[in-house]
Amino acid sequence: MYKRVLVTLAESVTSESVIPEVERMTVGSDVPVTILLTVAAFPAPTLLTVPDAREVPAMVGGRSASTALEPRLVESMDQALNRLEDDLNTYLETKARPMRDKGFTVETVVRFGNPAAQIIDYAETNDIDMIVMANHGRTGPSRILFGSVAARVIASGVKPVLMVRPRAVVDQT
Repeated sequence: MYKRVLVTLAESVTSESVIPEVERMTVGSDVPVTILLTVAAFPAPTLLTVPDAREVPAMVGGRSASTALEPRLVESMDQALNRLEDDLNTYLETKARPMRDKGFTVETVVRFGNPAAQIIDYAETNDIDMIVMANHGRTGPSRILFGSVAARVIASGVKPVLMVRPRAVVDQT
């Protein structure tokens, strides 16, 4: 029986379609833990550009010495990272809450970097029994062009992977 199931989500209806399958698979299990994981790219720093800046006098010793650019709505890399992490945690919590209400034990995790590498690393270091991912239904050139996180996770052989094909993809075929 699966005790710790890692579910990958990517803020899409397709990826979220795995949740009902995970619920069916783990209901009645002895205290299963479901981990909802999302992986995002690092945000671009916004200090490199100063949009809509205007020159303002710089004061030195009470006297105007030179002019400097006053940035508007500038965000440091740490601020951008914290904001994105907060947004993603909020997203995961909206998906975890209904599962918790049904009695499931759910943890949420946000990671940054290469999605396949982060999923594999998390599964290896956190005693995961199975990884559940959505199959986006890409085949042929689009799969080759865009790559496949799922294919890389499966190829790693780190843990068993259950691929769930969303109902919308099934209905279109």
